[in-house]
Amino acid sequence: MLDARPIPPKVLVQKSSPEASPSGPTEEGTEDHEAEGTTSARSFAYEERFPDAQSAFGLDLSPPDAAASSTLVFLDTSALLLLYDATEAAARAALDAFGRLREDTRLIVPGHAAREYAVVRSHKITDLYDDLSRQVRPPALPKRAGAFSNRALVESLGHADRLNELRQQIAALTEAYQHEARTLMGELEAWAGDDFISEAYSALFEGEAVQDLNATVRDVTVEVQRRDDISRPPGYLDSGKDQNAAGDLLIWNTLLAVAARRDRDAVLVTQDRKSDWWHQGGKGTALYPRTELIHEFDQQTGGRSFGLLTLPGLLQTMDVEATHVQRVREAVGEAPSTETIEVVGPAERVRTVATVATSAHDARSTGDGRLGTRRATSLQVREDEADAVAQLARDADLDVTRNADGRVARAFERQQNKASEEDPAGGGPAE
Repeated sequence: MLDARPIPPKVLVQKSSPEASPSGPTEEGTEDHEAEGTTSARSFAYEERFPDAQSAFGLDLSPPDAAASSTLVFLDTSALLLLYDATEAAARAALDAFGRLREDTRLIVPGHAAREYAVVRSHKITDLYDDLSRQVRPPALPKRAGAFSNRALVESLGHADRLNELRQQIAALTEAYQHEARTLMGELEAWAGDDFISEAYSALFEGEAVQDLNATVRDVTVEVQRRDDISRPPGYLDSGKDQNAAGDLLIWNTLLAVAARRDRDAVLVTQDRKSDWWHQGGKGTALYPRTELIHEFDQQTGGRSFGLLTLPGLLQTMDVEATHVQRVREAVGEAPSTETIEVVGPAERVRTVATVATSAHDARSTGDGRLGTRRATSLQVREDEADAVAQLARDADLDVTRNADGRVARAFERQQNKASEEDPAGGGPAE
């Protein structure tokens, strides 16, 4: 069962004339806008998205510094939920960073994001339960030695006893795994919202940390339709949803209202990469916030700056340990940052180091070459494993180059090929 906790009183009412507030009409202007019709709205879409033409030229697109004590940090639902998919250590590091923001009274969760979190958090538990339930189904164990065709040959070659022994070990380990999974399922069945992330959020998001927006359903519905008509961000891509079509807009309007009231710069931390938040490059790469958002924030806050960050980006800005940031990136599905390390030395030692790095540190060979008894190998490793691999190579008395480009390995390879061409009999350079 989810913990029930009241959200603090609504703090701001965003009411103004259509001329003063480009974010949408008030109740007073609703009939006029409805009468204009969709065709009229689309005809003047740019005028509505950039109502102050002159200010568009002087718009400062540089994001505010999220680490600055004057910058408000808003968390949306996707950022709150991401901690459940990271490692425990990374989640605790993120919670510690949230705590520092809370101490500076800079951490804010829009009321609608809190509501979305309450709904989706339970899905995280049910998804885990369903995943575990699939793991405890009767497994298909390997065959017994006696079940193979040509049993006599299997036994005569001396493999039957070992195959049966391994099968018994697999069966025992599978039973132990399923017992552990069933135990965890039992704990989930008794879950009362008391996991460490839920408890930390309950303590962090009290009082002013949760800010709600006072708006009528009619006002929001009209504004959602209006923004959809002219493709004005954010939220117009969600307008066709059966439920929660106004979610992004409610979060955005809360951010605008709070930042204006407190006269502060603001960043929104989100994993949402849709094009109604970000200008996108090739393959959907999120580059920077939509210019319309920066313009609207500038107009509503009297010249303050707005930016978007992913949760890994925020943690990196706050100097959270790189390993924890990387684990959060992996939870998002982002490709881990890598480094190329080139090692050169006696062939046998290079080969040994490359083998250990591949198996123990998830390294990948990207280039290799030999010259006589010496060898050069390029290894691509995750950033958080680079120090360990470099030290491993140094301990083996190899020459090590960090942030390499594989140039040495390619030179060794060319020399090897040249030697092979000069010795067509295949003598080649020796190991």
